[in-house]
Amino acid sequence: MLRKSFLPPIPEFELAASLLAQAADALIANELHLCEKFIREADLRALREFSYLVTGPINPKIHRQSKNPVYDPIPKNKLPRMPNAEVTKKIFLRDGYRCRFCGSRVILKQAQKKFISLFPNAARWGKTNEDKHFGLSTITASIDHIIPYKRGGTNDKNNLVTACGPCQFGRNQWLLEEVEIEDPRNHAPIMDDWDGLARIIKYKFQS
Repeated sequence: MLRKSFLPPIPEFELAASLLAQAADALIANELHLCEKFIREADLRALREFSYLVTGPINPKIHRQSKNPVYDPIPKNKLPRMPNAEVTKKIFLRDGYRCRFCGSRVILKQAQKKFISLFPNAARWGKTNEDKHFGLSTITASIDHIIPYKRGGTNDKNNLVTACGPCQFGRNQWLLEEVEIEDPRNHAPIMDDWDGLARIIKYKFQS
């Protein structure tokens, strides 16, 4: 039976998004101590544990595979691995800044970097997964190729969707049918007032 994602998102996905949204609003209001507080609260270990289940060792119950895919790489003639910034921005906007697989709200990479640069202690970002802020690392938006790049997928916008960290990195180079995940393009994206925290990207510190 097909499913929308490897695992349904846990409540901490929504909690982290809400806390980081409050952090963004506090930042805009120049309430820096409050902003830092919300960032710390969004560092939810449950998200790291969830991510490890999906992106860690292959688990047949989760991935419905027992080993990595075997395939003949398709020559790309030096085509870019990822879309450019303009296309990426349009994909995130088209998808309502939500993971097209599990439906979770995601935040833009630029917003993540803004928090890290302004609040390096709260928005910790070390070299290992354990040293990275669990909320920021899990729900930051990425671009996923429906047909993986190494298996012939292109950067055509119809082959690209927005994904959260686990949905993006859990699939490796498997095709959707190989892991029994439904094509997310079969469902319209969720559109509401969520902006992926784009509102803080141009924020400048107010002394």
